[in-house]
Parts: sequence; C-alpha cells; structure tokens
Amino acid sequence: MNGEVEMKEITVTQLAELRVGDVLTALDGKPYKRPLTVANSLGPIEPGSPVHGVRFVAPVGSEIEWVFYPSQIDGHTMSVSRA
Repeated sequence: MNGEVEMKEITVTQLAELRVGDVLTALDGKPYKRPLTVANSLGPIEPGSPVHGVRFVAPVGSEIEWVFYPSQIDGHTMSVSRA
C-alpha cells in the first residue's frame, strides 16, 4: 500500500446522498473544469435557517459561495468521486 485513498466513482440524484469530502465531477454528464468538493452535507445554510443546501469548497480563484439547493439539483445526475 502506498497510503493513497482509493476513490470510487458513483452516481447520485439527490443532494442528501452527498457526504463531506465527496468530489462532484459532473452534472448531467457535463464535467466540471474544476470539480467541487463538499464542505457541508445537506443542512441549514446558516444556523437556524429554514433553507437547506449543500455547501461546497470554492474552487481556487473563485470568490463566490457555492451552495446547491434540492429544488434546483434533485433529480439531476451527479457524478461523484468518493473515498
């Protein structure tokens, strides 16, 4: 063993299936130039907020906040790399 974590490719269609550390590589078969890593799994976007979403680590050089919401993404095909 060389100490590397083996990543497996999975397909999900619900944001609730994403885990912290998952890497979103494509949406509906369209690959991301800069894959997105899950920072926070599905939950309130701010403490006490009724709005739920999945927060991603912003890609290097991006100054926008990356949050996906179930109403926008659920039902779409997400390709994910998972340790």
